[in-house]
Amino acid sequence: MSHFVIGVTLFGVALFGGPAHALESETDEAAAGGQTGEETVDEPIAGDEARDEQLRVGATVYAQICASCHQAGGVGLEGQFPPLIDNDNVDDAAYVESVITNGRQGEIIVNGVTYDGVMPSFSTLSDDDTSAVIAFIQNDFVAPPASDVAAVGPVAGTELPPLTNMTYVLAFAMTAGLIGLVLAPRVLSENDRLNTPWLDACLKAAVIVSGAIILTVIIPDWAVKNSTVTSLSRFAQDLIGVSLWLLGMVVVLWSLWYAHRRSRV
Repeated sequence: MSHFVIGVTLFGVALFGGPAHALESETDEAAAGGQTGEETVDEPIAGDEARDEQLRVGATVYAQICASCHQAGGVGLEGQFPPLIDNDNVDDAAYVESVITNGRQGEIIVNGVTYDGVMPSFSTLSDDDTSAVIAFIQNDFVAPPASDVAAVGPVAGTELPPLTNMTYVLAFAMTAGLIGLVLAPRVLSENDRLNTPWLDACLKAAVIVSGAIILTVIIPDWAVKNSTVTSLSRFAQDLIGVSLWLLGMVVVLWSLWYAHRRSRV
């Protein structure tokens, strides 16, 4: 009987103790960092994704506040804005941060060319955005794409086709034209200056203000930001901007004088 009990006990140890010991060994191995050959898949490194996102943010910030002067890719404008690409000064992150935050003026020599201008301060830029744009510049103006899906194109059903967008534009233009035809007689009609209806007065004032803004602000601003104009010297850019502004003012004042003479305002 005792031999039978001993035999059953040994059999139970062999049957349950072996798998339990193997399971315990595998658990210990996994806890110690051991991996089997089937689990050697490389996981993405969080730091790399964070770096990519920082570069993408930096590219956006650069396009918004820097590219208008230093140009896309940091090539600059010779004699006006120094290049940032192949510029040893940008290797010093602390120096670049100081220039962004505090601005800079005075002479600087880059690649044998002397520049003497003024860079405004961007002190309102957040620390994260400042670090991001510095990283983008120091990475030779290279940033990874936002995602593979964006590179392929829009997802079906999430973007209107070009023809639909054009239809909206045409509908808006037609609506604006019809409104103009309806209101034009009231805007252009002669009026009694002492008894002008309030609606006519508001319409005339709206036309005067809108025209002045378009002629003296929007058109000069568009012209000086045009790529053809930005390739000229700073003096030529200023001359074009001032000339367009003066021309706009002349047109506005002459229009007011003529409308007043014809009792239109």
